Amino acid sequence: MPNSNQQDVYTCLALMWTDSNWGWLDRMPSSGALQAMLRETFTEEEALALCAVPMSDVPLDLVTLDEIAPNSRLPRERLEEILDGIVARGHLYCRTAADGKKAYTVPRLGFGFPQIYFWKGEPDSLTEKIAILQRDPEVSQATMDLYTGSETKPYRYIPTSEAIDPQWQNVYPSETIEKVIMRASRLALAHCPCRVRYRMVKGEGCGHSTDVCIKLDELAELVINAGLAKEISHEEALATIKKADDEGLVHFTDNTAEGIKHICNCCGDACWNVRPIRRRQMPRDVIMATYFLRETSDADCIACGECVKICPVAAVTIQNDVATVDRDWCIGCGICVPRCQTQAIKLVEKENKPLQSTGFTELYARISSARASASTAKSESGQA
Repeated sequence: MPNSNQQDVYTCLALMWTDSNWGWLDRMPSSGALQAMLRETFTEEEALALCAVPMSDVPLDLVTLDEIAPNSRLPRERLEEILDGIVARGHLYCRTAADGKKAYTVPRLGFGFPQIYFWKGEPDSLTEKIAILQRDPEVSQATMDLYTGSETKPYRYIPTSEAIDPQWQNVYPSETIEKVIMRASRLALAHCPCRVRYRMVKGEGCGHSTDVCIKLDELAELVINAGLAKEISHEEALATIKKADDEGLVHFTDNTAEGIKHICNCCGDACWNVRPIRRRQMPRDVIMATYFLRETSDADCIACGECVKICPVAAVTIQNDVATVDRDWCIGCGICVPRCQTQAIKLVEKENKPLQSTGFTELYARISSARASASTAKSESGQA
């Protein structure tokens, strides 16, 4: 293909990702940083092949070559060869569908793009270039806007198990992280992309483990197939959660009761969701769904300060010899609860708590609908 068509091909690819209500935002296709990320990752022919892959509003939806080929001007055999080459590098997901045919899906924001560059925890020259390009303010802001631009939040914080009152286990059947893990059919362990990138950019790590990013079910299978993560047992996943708890990391999952695909374990130094809350750059409820808040018994608190030190979002201070929580910033992670010597801390249900989807598809159907409505409103406002 002539080089003169290069920008058109990469713009087409960026626009395709943008066109979905769960894709990049309107201004991203013209972003020089995004264009550079795509050019660094894909050849011109690969970009052309990827432009033919249909994308739905539900991440991880698979399509077969029969569905892809009619959208491409490349010969079918060549198209398959190119797609499989991208799969071999871990930049496209593939698995065998129910009918026995190969099926593909493009890694979406939050489900592989741009996490695929960092999940292996083995930075190379491409990873270093992507880490620099991600620092572009337009990319950073658009990515945050995407996570925060819907009333229905795609992700939520799930409390550490030791902080969960048994009475809630029937109300919130997925609030116990062990239950989420034990229900998974397949599990994979990857490195935290936020902390890997943080270490690359800063020249040193934040002090927390990176190998604590758990993927479940379909996402686990896809990242294992792509060579981006290693398969682990349920026992190994539970041990990872224990390690995360010991380090004071925050459990974050998809905002759904069933069909959870991620369990990320985040810190307030490097991670995209906890860090801006800790720095008071973004309100908690704008970024994530939070269902619990901390409550302190003044009579039982001895002001030892352990909860102040461990709080990932710096929401606890000692005032008048009592540990006082700022309920506007508490994320209800429960990390402080098992560290309290006098059992003065407990989690309580948050008033006006957000709506939790019952399933993964329902979650993204709501997000898609909200984004479509917002886009229509914006368009009508602009026409007016």
